[in-house]
Amino acid sequence: MSDDAKIHEWAQRALDKYNGSYTASQICLNGVTYLYDIRNDGNSDQNLAIASHYLHCRYVSSTLFVAGAIVGFVAALGYDGAVKFIDGLLKEHWNKDLVHKFGKAPTSDFEPNMIAWDLQGLSDGVGDFAAEWGNTSLRASKAPGPKFQLRP
Repeated sequence: MSDDAKIHEWAQRALDKYNGSYTASQICLNGVTYLYDIRNDGNSDQNLAIASHYLHCRYVSSTLFVAGAIVGFVAALGYDGAVKFIDGLLKEHWNKDLVHKFGKAPTSDFEPNMIAWDLQGLSDGVGDFAAEWGNTSLRASKAPGPKFQLRP
């Protein structure tokens, strides 16, 4: 079970590592790369996986704005939703994997909260594109929410 406070902590730690030196989209890209490196070293914490997906989605929409948000929405529901749900059933009933493993950490499991964080990342990234061009200090959302947020 995921923990929003821990997800926020992972995401904010990654953003803080690069805050102050880069543009908003570069901060997100560097942050997601940093978290993926930790996962690839074998850390299988589900909260870390969700934080990395959040920043990945935030990067996509901060770079491509509404087009990125649309592509990200489809990818989040398709990959973190349908594919991971089916993968869980295959593992449970037939001991088969649908999702390819990258790095040493196991692929993250299906969890609705991951989709909520993906969507929050897309929303935050659109806000970064619209209002954070010159800002070199980003804040991670504390939890996924139902409304669009320009400044989490």
